[in-house]
Amino acid sequence: MALLALLAMALHAESFSESCAGIKNGSCGVIPVSPNAPDRRELDLTSTVRPEHQLSNPLGVAPEEWKARTEAAALHRMLFLHGMGSDLAAQCVMHRIPGRDEFLMGEWGFFFEEQTASKMLRYDFDGNRIALDGSKELASPGRDNMGCIPIPSAIMRFRPEVHTILHVHPISVMAVGGTKAGLLPLSQAAFFLHGQVSRETYDFTYEGSFEDSLQTGFSNGKRAMLLNHHGMYAVGRDAAEAFFVAKHLTQACDVQVKSLSMAGGNLENLILPDEALLQAQYKDMMLSSDYAYDGSREWPGLVRQLSREAADYNL
Repeated sequence: MALLALLAMALHAESFSESCAGIKNGSCGVIPVSPNAPDRRELDLTSTVRPEHQLSNPLGVAPEEWKARTEAAALHRMLFLHGMGSDLAAQCVMHRIPGRDEFLMGEWGFFFEEQTASKMLRYDFDGNRIALDGSKELASPGRDNMGCIPIPSAIMRFRPEVHTILHVHPISVMAVGGTKAGLLPLSQAAFFLHGQVSRETYDFTYEGSFEDSLQTGFSNGKRAMLLNHHGMYAVGRDAAEAFFVAKHLTQACDVQVKSLSMAGGNLENLILPDEALLQAQYKDMMLSSDYAYDGSREWPGLVRQLSREAADYNL
């Protein structure tokens, strides 16, 4: 019976991940993410940029680049503080500079808790590292995370609304990525991302076909990808949304690992909502006029948290 239940749950999980085939612009059944909810950032103007750096910043770069640098650094610190950034190996934050085919990423060798706005490295979509004077040098393993360099061009060119990509390895996400069942609808966090998480049979190689896999996995507006045995990619239209997706996918996996442990590993002991109910619930959440499922409500508070606990991030 346990084996039959496992097979049934694996089929249910596949349905859970793919039930929104055909979604567009981050929506399930052509339902956009939180179009009716207020954006807290319009009321709470907390900024990642220090007041003294609004007109002149430490690197003398354009204001839009400096703001992007502070947001990229903020994401590194937030991920660390929230338990998603303590594994150095191959994790990366990729944050686009508005109006450019360029993105920012931390230097490989600095831990997430060490990253600052001034330390961010700038790259173009052709794999060049761009110095402050505008000169270019082909990225290399000495300073650059070569596994992450091709990712922004593969996703952002295909999904131009995406400005932020997070690649992290939370332990529970790796655990769920090692199961046949994959992500199951066992928590509110999982309901938030119903039908928004694809899955990739990651084989730890750098073959060119992986970029094609990324485009397939992030087609139809998907918001995240679960990599077998490895971790996740989470995307967003801005830093706030990408963090929201990563946070709740991690939380969903945390709950799933604990639920399975409490159930003795027997999937028959878990309560799985009906697919029709999940779809109706997802629609209700996305169309809510109360709560925004894009991270906009939490972002100002997260920035204030950094001001208290990691105040040097925006230097």
